[in-house]
Amino acid sequence: MATVAEEILGHVLEFLRAVDIARGRCASRGSNQRAAGIVAAATRVEALLLNTTDLDTMIDHACDNLRVQCQPGCVLLLHTRFRRHAAVTQDLMKALEEKGVVQKGVRVVRVQTFGLLGRTAGGHMMEVEEGAGVLLVVLPEALAQVALGDSAVVQQIDSARRGSADVLATTLIFSDQSQVLENEDGEDGILPSNVFGGRSAGKIQEMKDGFGRESPSMSIAWKRCAGTTPSGRSFSAAHLQTMANGRFDPSKAGRRQSSERLVQDQRRAFDSVSGGATPGVVAVFACNGRGLNWYHDQHVEAEILGDVYGRRGQDATPPGTQPPPAIFGMFCGGELGPAVDGSSSDSDSDGGQQTSACQPESASSWKVISASATAPTQDGAGSSRSPGAAVAEQPQVTVSKLQGFTTIVGVIG
Repeated sequence: MATVAEEILGHVLEFLRAVDIARGRCASRGSNQRAAGIVAAATRVEALLLNTTDLDTMIDHACDNLRVQCQPGCVLLLHTRFRRHAAVTQDLMKALEEKGVVQKGVRVVRVQTFGLLGRTAGGHMMEVEEGAGVLLVVLPEALAQVALGDSAVVQQIDSARRGSADVLATTLIFSDQSQVLENEDGEDGILPSNVFGGRSAGKIQEMKDGFGRESPSMSIAWKRCAGTTPSGRSFSAAHLQTMANGRFDPSKAGRRQSSERLVQDQRRAFDSVSGGATPGVVAVFACNGRGLNWYHDQHVEAEILGDVYGRRGQDATPPGTQPPPAIFGMFCGGELGPAVDGSSSDSDSDGGQQTSACQPESASSWKVISASATAPTQDGAGSSRSPGAAVAEQPQVTVSKLQGFTTIVGVIG
């Protein structure tokens, strides 16, 4: 968190300790737990899937379910294509500002997608592949820095390429008009391994003063924010995985089982490399050839992610525990993530290209930053680091690239 925020939290902590002492309580335990709650609320990403076209219902669900306690840097509006989607999303944000759910004047970016993945107001994980849907994502200023336009996005990607010690991963969403994937050698789609995202179905727009200003691309730099592990050290972590599974298993059960295994493997890997960090964000970019058409069942990947990373249904979060992470995602026309050998941009709905069954079915990259170190270190790619933050990065792959018939899952915590 920023220095000013740390100072404010210090004053709050002192006050809480004084209150605990006056009431005869254990000052360290009680005040520290409440201070941890304040930090969690101030840096919490929130996501809500609204699977309806009725504006009043959208507003009611958003008001009942969003608890925005952070300083939002941006509200991301992912939506499918439906009648009057521009007017509906505009009116939705206007109502949320008027009702005080989000600050007036907050930055809003709207992206048209092939489909959506997220948690509904009823607490159920769902995918919207056909029909209307709007996915609201509140991005705290302390955690996420949003850039719009190829020029600004390239600057964020260059920072990722240099191995910035303050950025864990970068999410990239781009349209057909974007040139951001073209590198100096003219090879399309080769980026650092901690960059992930996908191609939108339509416009990317910043909503301002009742109008949408179009941009070819946007990016989200997920920034380091100190937390505390059970062992007491400060850190932040990100784990990215490309799932290219099931191309050679024609059965419905086999495809689901392979996806379950990969998601569970990623959760275990995140827990291992992060030292027990609590996932705060699970961002998903899935090929529009997967989903119902491929699994022959609805909401498969959404339900798997909900099972592995959070409670499904309407179970309340027990007092004193962290809420489940914000899980949000979109179906794409090309997915960007850690490169799986043999992947291509072919999005054949029958399972991609029919090559050797020995082809790898996943690839991953991870990064952990410790705020306690004072000496420069090396990451997995061999980049030098400046003093002040030790970076333990051991990517299994060194690049991200545009691929097809995959699902990219990024876990930030």
